[in-house]
Amino acid sequence: MGKSDFMRTGRRSPREVMVGDVGIGGGNPVRVQSMTNTPTLDTQATVDQIIRIADAGAEIVRMTVRSIKEAGNLAVIREALHVKGCFIPLVADVHFNPAIAETAAAIVEKVRINPGNYGIAGGPACASFSEEDYSRELEKARAAFSRLVAICREHGTALRIGVNHGSLSPRIINRYGNTPEGMAHSAMEFLKFCAEEEFHNVVVSLKSSNILIMIKANRLIAEYMEKEGMDYPLHLGVTEAGEGEDGRIRSVAGIGTLLAVGIGDTIRISLTEDPEKEIPVARKLLKYLEGRGGASDPQPRISRPVRNIGGEQVPVVIMTLRTGSRKPLAGFTEGGTVRSENDTPGGVRHSPDHHAGKRNSGGQEPDYLFMPESSTAESYPVAAASDYMKGLAPKAPMVFVEFSGPEDFSLLPNKIASDPGAVIVAASCTTDPVSEIAALAVRLEKHSCSNPLVLKKRYDTADAELFQVQAAADFAPLLADRVIDGIWIENEQAESSLVLSVAFSILQSTRARITKTDFISCPSCGRTMFDIQKATAGVKERLAHLRGLKIAVMGCIVNGPGEMADADYGYVGSGRGKVTLYKKQVPVKRNIPEERALDELIKLIRESGDWQ
Repeated sequence: MGKSDFMRTGRRSPREVMVGDVGIGGGNPVRVQSMTNTPTLDTQATVDQIIRIADAGAEIVRMTVRSIKEAGNLAVIREALHVKGCFIPLVADVHFNPAIAETAAAIVEKVRINPGNYGIAGGPACASFSEEDYSRELEKARAAFSRLVAICREHGTALRIGVNHGSLSPRIINRYGNTPEGMAHSAMEFLKFCAEEEFHNVVVSLKSSNILIMIKANRLIAEYMEKEGMDYPLHLGVTEAGEGEDGRIRSVAGIGTLLAVGIGDTIRISLTEDPEKEIPVARKLLKYLEGRGGASDPQPRISRPVRNIGGEQVPVVIMTLRTGSRKPLAGFTEGGTVRSENDTPGGVRHSPDHHAGKRNSGGQEPDYLFMPESSTAESYPVAAASDYMKGLAPKAPMVFVEFSGPEDFSLLPNKIASDPGAVIVAASCTTDPVSEIAALAVRLEKHSCSNPLVLKKRYDTADAELFQVQAAADFAPLLADRVIDGIWIENEQAESSLVLSVAFSILQSTRARITKTDFISCPSCGRTMFDIQKATAGVKERLAHLRGLKIAVMGCIVNGPGEMADADYGYVGSGRGKVTLYKKQVPVKRNIPEERALDELIKLIRESGDWQ
């Protein structure tokens, strides 16, 4: 392993589970994996793609297995890989039919199963389940699962208990709802089966396209396992994260939030792109998080409002002007808005809530914040903590008090708490802003200081992907847990449009502030029978102006309808070149030819009154 491998520094200490010759958990670094999107019966295409994924730096690779025939072909794929000198551990991803998992378990190093496919009597999720019904289904699930465990034990095969938010069993939904608690209890049922069978070569995952659900579910399963004396490793991922900037930021926001507090042992960044492109994102995240991983979970903070910041208001975005006067940043229109380079022709334009610039000569740092959209051209002073304590800050309805580190804050809490117009700007200068600001929030609470809190962080990279990863890893955990009231991101090496786009994408991914169409799309796999990358690009190009709508593009029905549970509209593969359109979770247009599906989706949105 190289220096870039992320090692946990605290919190969970899971057992080691071997997948082939790759250890997950224990004293191992966080492992990186991906999944093929080729048909598993196409041996040559699958082998070639696995080699590309391995060459990119993945340590484990997964394939979808839909039939007994595909399960049998795993042996052919494995042999072809070995002939080419590729010995990466293989994982079979199985849905619906437990018999397929049993066949695959005798061939590959690991099998992923979905608890939602075991012991299901059928019927709607809302059907009534008595205690007797529940126990009967649970026993059916155990009996079927026990057969798989026996095969895994015989062949030294690892198991992943993979729970998806979109595919919980009817009995679980009936008792717990389609919730993080339901996900955690679904996993615990099967982990208890494993413990009773004394089979411990197990990894568990709880995934969702909604990072808040994914984060909560993983925190719950870590808590539940600890109470039961279990120590199985956790696999982290955000399903249907999407592509481009949004896909990277959404994945990092979910995975990075958990890694920052010591939860997670192997990760997969899911992108609606070629799978080998997922690996550099994962590696950049793990390298950036070196030295972190032992903090406590940040606690939500309730602030009081100061003008347009704090209280129940959405988090603000602050941008630094690059000139010495009050002029728009490069890429801004005269109205103060900026358009991301990644925006589509019909894309949403964003504007920062405040521009930071200089009014006075001398010094390097901004000394005023301007509100570009304000008709009265309001501006507010930025004061260093030392000047604020000496009473040198200009008088104004709102003043931004900027400090760096605990030493600046040692004498401030009482003065700030008594100032109704003070906004705290924490300029992070450590390698772990999440722990730094979480500790600050605790200190503020201790001093009954409820002033709004803004995190300011400076980056220095021209690598757009690296910048997206770093900023999401720093800001998303604090936004997801509602700790901060604003974000102030600086990067002199990046275009202003990119900086602003990253800021709003982080807010969108954490659902702290919705400012554009929310697209979710799966990375696709061998179950997908249409060009999902092309379809996703087309949907985004024509629907990106529908601010506030959530639109899902899914490769198939395995997780599609469930994972898009809170989506307004869904575009879901239903066969070779066929698409079914959903409104909420209801299929309204079935088996439409792919070439007509986008036009039909637009027609559906218009007919429903949601077209802008």
